[in-house]
Amino acid sequence: MSDENTKEQEQKYFERLNISVLSINRIKELIKTDIKRTLNAWNKGTEVDKQCWHVIGPAGVGKTEICYQIANELTNELKKPFEIIMVKSPVLSRDDFIIPFPIIEQDENCIMEGEAGMAYSFKMLYSDFVPKNQDTYGIFVIDEFSRGDHTLQQLLWQVQNEYAIHRYKFPKGWFVISIDNPDDQEYQMDTMEDAAGLRRQNHIYSEVSVKDFLDYAIAQNFHNLIIEFIQTHPDYIYDFEAQKRGSVYANPASYEKLSDHLIKMELDEGIDFEEIDIISSGLLNSSMTRMFIEFARDKKDINPKDVFYDYAKVKADIDKLKKNGDNDKLGQLMVGFCTFMTTSMPKYDKDKLQNVLEFLLVMPIDTAALFISQIDSFSRQSKEFKYMTKIHVTLLNKSKKYKKDFYDPIVAVGESA
Repeated sequence: MSDENTKEQEQKYFERLNISVLSINRIKELIKTDIKRTLNAWNKGTEVDKQCWHVIGPAGVGKTEICYQIANELTNELKKPFEIIMVKSPVLSRDDFIIPFPIIEQDENCIMEGEAGMAYSFKMLYSDFVPKNQDTYGIFVIDEFSRGDHTLQQLLWQVQNEYAIHRYKFPKGWFVISIDNPDDQEYQMDTMEDAAGLRRQNHIYSEVSVKDFLDYAIAQNFHNLIIEFIQTHPDYIYDFEAQKRGSVYANPASYEKLSDHLIKMELDEGIDFEEIDIISSGLLNSSMTRMFIEFARDKKDINPKDVFYDYAKVKADIDKLKKNGDNDKLGQLMVGFCTFMTTSMPKYDKDKLQNVLEFLLVMPIDTAALFISQIDSFSRQSKEFKYMTKIHVTLLNKSKKYKKDFYDPIVAVGESA
């Protein structure tokens, strides 16, 4: 095999397509805004084309969920019902959408044995998968398009390109979103990448976003153990290595299922960790389950929530990590702390700010710099940026030690680099 072919196989799907990579929430807002702008243009008398979106991303990242969110949010924001039809390509065939049905009509021009005969023709019957009410609005979602058979894919190409099936046009207020897993080695795909196919859609790739998951988990009242586990260990949100091995792997969707089990258990007789061990191993895998149970039951990890609310409780453990030169764990703790702060955005007072100050001052300079880089990673207009910046500015104004021993050294290292 040539080096060129090997390099092409090693490329990720989004690299081969050369497309944008965004968080799932950013993709949701992009699509929703485009639909609103399209409707607005029509209302103002300008006939712009609709855009079919192709959302690609790892399994369990939330691609299907955002389609329901888009429909619900458009219903609320535009004050008109947005329906949703979700079709699962792997379990459907072309005949599930359209079937030719023979009809018989009397035809005076058809002479049979000297008398007017009967003419045969075909009427197309369209299934309930096809939106028929012309006065409705909605989203037609093609889930796992590239896992459907070729005859179904050909029909769905017409849906994506013409918003039609055979000669039947979809209602004008209906939009199309196509969803796929990436065509990487972890997935069994049947991707059609001809030039005509690629031009029919606007392709966009969803990365795994810890913040998006936690924002969703907090809004949907996930069990606190799930929220705190991912805030403490953001890297555990998606177990790509287990996925590559072909084993059960942790992902946002599996954490949501585990949260439901925890809630049901707690409402019944309380959490039974022996039973959770069994249930969780089938959702996250046994290795990740051991880490989750150690966190939830044995409390072996430093919880970033404790850093903020009760630094004295975890100070000795943090000092021990620093004394042992365990910069990896200190780095993980700092990332977890920043994740907790930017997703929970807890209210703070003088005592809480003192906890933050003491925590930052004890950190090695390269680890402490993660706090500043986290702030810088957000959009300047985002609530996360404003929240973290306010804490940073408050500490600068209130504490000379923060400026002298934390901020100035970081700036000096940055300038020398």
